[in-house]
Amino acid sequence: MEPLQPDVYQGGSWASALSAEELVEARREKLQHLALWPKLNSANLYQVTVSDVQELFAIFDVEGSGEISMEELMEIKKVQGLGLTKDDIAALGRDADKDGSGLISVNELYKAFIQGEVAYNLIKKSINEENKVQHLAEGECLIDDLIDWMRQEYETNADLWSLPQTLLLFCVFLYTASSHLPMRAGWEIAENYPAASLFGYYRLAWLYDRLSLMDFLVTTWIDQHLNQDQNLYTPGRYFGRNQVIGGFRFRRFYTTPQKCSMPTYLERVYYPFPRLGVPQVGNEPPGVPCYKFGAEAFEDRWILYHERKESVRRTIDEWTYTNWLDDNTTALNIDSVLLNPYLGTYTFESLTFRFEINGFMKHVQFAETFVAEPYKDWTNTIPDVLFILILFRILYSEMRELLPALSIGFDGIMNYLQFWNVVDWLAIIWGAICAGLWVVFCIFLSMVEPRLEALPLRRMDSLVFANQTYMEAWEVNIVMPRQEIEGRLQSMMQSFQDASLWHEATRMLCVLYLFVLMLKFFKSFKANAQLDVVITTLSGSVKDVSHFAIVFLTIFLCYAWSAHIFFGKDIEGCSTILGAIFWRWSSGVGVFNMEDLDLLGRILGYTYTLSYEFLVQNLLFGILFGLIFEAYGRTQKAAGNPITVVEQIRLAVKEMRKKKDFLDFWYTINRLIDDDLPAHPAEVVTVKSLCEAFQADNMTKVNAEYIISHVREYQLSKNSEVEVSLLHALRLVSQTRTSSLRSIQVTESILGMLKAESQKPQELRFRCIMAGFDPDAPGEMQEFMRITAMQALEDDNPLPGQVQQPAQSAGVVQHNSESKATVNSHSVDGTKEEPVEVVDRSEQQAKELQLKAGLDRLAEIAHESQVEDALTVSETLKEIEAHQEQSASFKQEQQARRKDLSSQCLRAQEGASQLADRFQSTDLHTLQDLPERIGKLAQLAKASRKAVESAKPGFGSDPLKRLEMSITLLSVPWLSPRGLKAQNDLKAMLNNLISILALGLENWRFLRCFSFFSLCSCSWDLCWGLQCALSKLEPKHQSPA
Repeated sequence: MEPLQPDVYQGGSWASALSAEELVEARREKLQHLALWPKLNSANLYQVTVSDVQELFAIFDVEGSGEISMEELMEIKKVQGLGLTKDDIAALGRDADKDGSGLISVNELYKAFIQGEVAYNLIKKSINEENKVQHLAEGECLIDDLIDWMRQEYETNADLWSLPQTLLLFCVFLYTASSHLPMRAGWEIAENYPAASLFGYYRLAWLYDRLSLMDFLVTTWIDQHLNQDQNLYTPGRYFGRNQVIGGFRFRRFYTTPQKCSMPTYLERVYYPFPRLGVPQVGNEPPGVPCYKFGAEAFEDRWILYHERKESVRRTIDEWTYTNWLDDNTTALNIDSVLLNPYLGTYTFESLTFRFEINGFMKHVQFAETFVAEPYKDWTNTIPDVLFILILFRILYSEMRELLPALSIGFDGIMNYLQFWNVVDWLAIIWGAICAGLWVVFCIFLSMVEPRLEALPLRRMDSLVFANQTYMEAWEVNIVMPRQEIEGRLQSMMQSFQDASLWHEATRMLCVLYLFVLMLKFFKSFKANAQLDVVITTLSGSVKDVSHFAIVFLTIFLCYAWSAHIFFGKDIEGCSTILGAIFWRWSSGVGVFNMEDLDLLGRILGYTYTLSYEFLVQNLLFGILFGLIFEAYGRTQKAAGNPITVVEQIRLAVKEMRKKKDFLDFWYTINRLIDDDLPAHPAEVVTVKSLCEAFQADNMTKVNAEYIISHVREYQLSKNSEVEVSLLHALRLVSQTRTSSLRSIQVTESILGMLKAESQKPQELRFRCIMAGFDPDAPGEMQEFMRITAMQALEDDNPLPGQVQQPAQSAGVVQHNSESKATVNSHSVDGTKEEPVEVVDRSEQQAKELQLKAGLDRLAEIAHESQVEDALTVSETLKEIEAHQEQSASFKQEQQARRKDLSSQCLRAQEGASQLADRFQSTDLHTLQDLPERIGKLAQLAKASRKAVESAKPGFGSDPLKRLEMSITLLSVPWLSPRGLKAQNDLKAMLNNLISILALGLENWRFLRCFSFFSLCSCSWDLCWGLQCALSKLEPKHQSPA
């Protein structure tokens, strides 16, 4: 870590120091381009290293002290583009300066970056970014969201509308290819040679060398290809309706022999005597010739179908005796051209016999059938024209996207070159190549007709019919010299061979073009989630399947190699490595393959087969299917319940009608993404700003409002789902663990401090007792604290918790400045240390007095604080007690009211039941008017009571009070105990009636519901009580009252 140097080195010497402004500018420039900021902005805190923090530290630590201040750290808020706010930087400083010293070291700052609060916030922000749309006003959006939505909308619509286009292209291509490529006719004609291999005197399966080939030619081949019974066959007929054109070409491929190097003892074994044509020099063995090496040449010989069978057999025997197929021969082709007018096809047929270097021989059949007249009817051109028109329509669509992208430059081109655009171009180019190859084939096919006309086939057929027999070899010269006939046949055969090659190339490219169309279908399927399930499933499972493929290929290749070693000598498919791989994939080992094995071989063979079936076919393929189905389940779950294609097309048509006057989306996207000259450089997009950006293109307000409203909906739907990757999850877990550990440490520290604070009074009391003071006596605790502070000052130890305990009692600690000039300090064990001289006694006394005054003031403040705290605590306790009492009384009152209300309701129910019994025979109209009358009486009683309470002169007394007074008058000396009891009962009933009336007047609604029943019940009770009470009185003592 090197601090920023104020001097610069120029020309071998140090130049003058930089000015203050230049130093500040250089410091700011270096601070701006640190490697630390990109890592913080991307929340890749695991990439932050100590060297990154040291580089930042060196900018502020100019003096090299190893520490910086909080003020210097706050300078990083001036870095442009930094994703840290002022609060984040303050939190960073707090995490770094845990000791509260105000200075920060490199290690502290590094830990704060990767473990502090800022690190946690950055990780959290990277996982779930804040939804900026919620902070934007209505009619605003972000430029990045606008581009993303427009691109997705454009691609979805383009894919959706490409679906019918692709479907039409697919159907037209299938019809065109099927009409131009006669596959059924080709299959029927290709079955001729398999029939020849199964039937006949000498079968193809029996061939093994050159002599057996000659035997096959003079027997089976002649009988099948030269049907010369004129009563049954027309000359040149082959398998019924196929006409051989001209004859058969026998083309021999050969090489020039070369001398090979071989050890002498092997030469003597392989060539024990001189061979013919190889001279021997002295006693040396002849040179060893090597065959089938070097460049190949060919030689053609012809057999005409006009020649007699016996003549052809003599010709083939002559080839055999003259050793025409010698060791230099590498292959023999028997070529012919067949015409089938009923199918309208030509067939170029070739039977190839390959002579391998190991002495074995193999035969391969090739037959290419093509239409003789592709455009016999003009209607055959309709599918071709439709195919070309569809290709041009796709080309036009792609050029509409490509040209604006080219006008933007490199950014537009890179934006255009997406995978599915490449698929579109591949469909165009591949389709054009297929059409071009078909045109070339038609050109070569047109060359066949004049060469067929040049052949003397009609004259030769006339001679055969005229003579009623086929010709000898020399009779062919009667019509035309044989050499000239063979030349014309050679020209005709070459034309057919070239046409067949171009036809085969067209057919192969058409096969591949179908897979290109399949990719184009996948592009169209992307527009709908239900159709895109296959490609989404495959793309979602590609990671799991690729890892599975490593394991699968390892096991499968081991089995394929084992099959090559174990069965290679018995099964032809296992004789080579590539053949064993294909054989192992496509087939298996049968019981017949193990019949010739010994006991150990059979055990190994059955173990090999059973283990392969269990491990590969059952277990591994089951795992593969499970991975794919699991990905399919994820795809279905993510898709939810998407709309159908028909519904999507209907909505797309509706939206297209709305956007018919809008600016083209693709053009708008390219204008917005242009880095050199963007149409809208601001980050926040509004309707007004978007219209101004595309003012030259006449963007309307409706267009801008449509775009921004849909962008906001798109952003809100996108932010509703948060995808957390495994890396983010690991980061969050790590940061959470770090924060938890830091919180535990802080909590433990706080608990320790609280514990220490709680133990300080007890510890101070213990120290006071040990020093000989009484902590309960008034004033002695303050004296002890004063003495302790003075000792701490003398010992240069101001910390209150680390004062040395006095070795003697309080009487030992005395200060007599007049009689003592030194102070003796004693150690713990009683030994006497060196005396410490007092420099200035008066100065020391002044310090002591000042310290004593300060301690007294501190003691007073502490005492006042304790008294104030005690008062506060006592007041708080009193308030709590008062609140508890109020709560208890309120609870009791609430319970009493609830109980009273319950009893009143119960009594009302009882009175109602009694009243119902009393009024069973009463008139109902009278009962209906009774509540209103009682209500009026209650109102009159209330008004009378208010008048009495107002104490107006001349007004009568309360009737209830008069009734109570009358009842009281009954209390006369001559009243018996029975009468006194009746008097008390009357008073109780009267009070009950008064309380019920008061309750009814307070709640009139309640009174209207229950007044009729309750008042009548109470009136009845009162009357009944009066009757009972009066009955208890003696008649002779009744009072007139």
